[in-house]
Amino acid sequence: MGINGLLPRILPSAGRENYDLRALADGIISLAPPVHDDSQTTTDDPAPAPKRRRWTRRRVRIAVDVNGWIARAAHGFGGSLMDERHLTYHGRAQLRSEQQQQQQQRAEEGGEGSEQAEEGDEEQPNENQATTEEQIQQQQRTEYISQCNSFVLHKIEYLRDQCQALVLPVLDGATPPCKREAVRGRSDKRKRATRERDGAAASPQRPAAAPTGEEDEREGEEEQDEAARTEAEVLKRISASRRAGTGKDYALRQEMLGELLKEFRKRGWPFVVAPYEADGQLAYLANTGGVDVVVTEDSDLIAYGVPTLVYKLGGWNGANDANRAGVGSNVQGVVSGGRQTLRGTLLHRKDLGAAHGIDLMDFSDAMLATAFVAAGCDYCSSLTGVGVVTARNVVQRAFRGGRDGGAPVLRQVLDELFQKCGREARRQLLPLDDPDKEEVRAAYERSFLAALAMFRHPLVYDPISGVHAVANDVCEDGDGGTTSAGASFRKEENILMEYAPYKELVTNRERLYEVIGTPFAPEVAKGITEGLIDPRNPNVPESNSQRTEDDGTESRDLTQGSSGLQLSSQAGTQQSKSSSAASGFVSSLSPDLLASPSPQKPA
Repeated sequence: MGINGLLPRILPSAGRENYDLRALADGIISLAPPVHDDSQTTTDDPAPAPKRRRWTRRRVRIAVDVNGWIARAAHGFGGSLMDERHLTYHGRAQLRSEQQQQQQQRAEEGGEGSEQAEEGDEEQPNENQATTEEQIQQQQRTEYISQCNSFVLHKIEYLRDQCQALVLPVLDGATPPCKREAVRGRSDKRKRATRERDGAAASPQRPAAAPTGEEDEREGEEEQDEAARTEAEVLKRISASRRAGTGKDYALRQEMLGELLKEFRKRGWPFVVAPYEADGQLAYLANTGGVDVVVTEDSDLIAYGVPTLVYKLGGWNGANDANRAGVGSNVQGVVSGGRQTLRGTLLHRKDLGAAHGIDLMDFSDAMLATAFVAAGCDYCSSLTGVGVVTARNVVQRAFRGGRDGGAPVLRQVLDELFQKCGREARRQLLPLDDPDKEEVRAAYERSFLAALAMFRHPLVYDPISGVHAVANDVCEDGDGGTTSAGASFRKEENILMEYAPYKELVTNRERLYEVIGTPFAPEVAKGITEGLIDPRNPNVPESNSQRTEDDGTESRDLTQGSSGLQLSSQAGTQQSKSSSAASGFVSSLSPDLLASPSPQKPA
């Protein structure tokens, strides 16, 4: 879902619309890691020559939020899971006949024992009919999975080929604790749509008999009315099928993801399964220099401070005029080999101040995250009457010298949000000194601080150390390792940590894990990242890292390579190599990404 109402206010002015990603095919120029200049070393001077850094051209690295593509395919092809008999008159009549037979059978089950012998004679045909229906359903599931995965694979392959880029798909893992309520709400919506899709076929409703002189005219009207009702019912079912997607069928989603990861391995494509949200993993890779561009449809990545984003790739969700002549939102066009486009809206973090719909000039990453949480996001619903503009104004006043200069900025933000919300919400929250309403205010505050912690300190997979770790770690035990917060981040975080409840949350590791999720053991973390272990059920591995596929060929482990992913300086790379040699671990992010140098990790 992302931040409510944010992208329409930012992208038209701050983004670069119709940007063709094929412009990146020539690569980008960056500084290579420093190397020793042995040519300047002499026997008289045993001291090593100073390290030199050279400018070099390398292939661009693009990380893709594949979850949006999967969700789009799952809903776009949702009609494949609908019983096709609903689409024809004959099929609907057959469904109604089956419903009547089932009702009669249920009525006969309460009859006398003499009728049980007749039911025994009919048992075999019923079993055969059930077997046939199961076969049809299984065939539908197989076609549905094939269509969805073909759509995703086609998009990634086209991006790789046309941009000559190193493409890294990133997938969601488990649901973090602070997002479970939002996920439960979406699941309930899909469940309701599934019931509409699979509901009983409506019986034709005929009006009462007309007088003899008007029978011909009445019959024509009846046919028109029935055709209109039938068309409306069919359209309603198709719409419900697309809204439902996979519905509540967890096994279907797992089978679809399993087949997709199998295709990734077969093609030798690197990929990453995040421990929890893919958003945090994408932000960590982008902010540490692991990737250059992130392709997504989720506005949450702006709140994470990602430097370069691409939205609406191929004309999704709207707005680029150059894309309307292409495939657009027609997912079938991609799978069938229709004309594709790699035009999207390019958004740089530094250009947010140019947005006309909302003034974000001089907003730091901490201010952005605070404003977007106040406006409403996946982790925290907004107060009634508080939108993006109101949240932005409240945050700016608090951070840039608001009315209560002595209070911590987060306390100022929360108090003003309580006063700026809608009338009904104010009745439950105000006055601020009313102890009877303290519980309601405290509940929102807990949700607010938890969402802010998710944006600032997500749990990610660190490819250098090979473990799950807290990004931008500021915990008091000082066990952050390569994911510890840099100087600029800590400077902003100190402003937020002036508010004691937030400081207690982000510096206490156990409390923070209750919000962002608990890290898995290193051997499990590696299996999750490579898609070998389900993060929702980590005790049962899906398979071994080296296993035999159905076609009898051995599946190649995507961790093959000679060095770790260079996310930071040469020292960080040497640490990765030494730890890999000691533990037998090699980063699962590459084989391709390992071959290119990365820029230095920002301070």
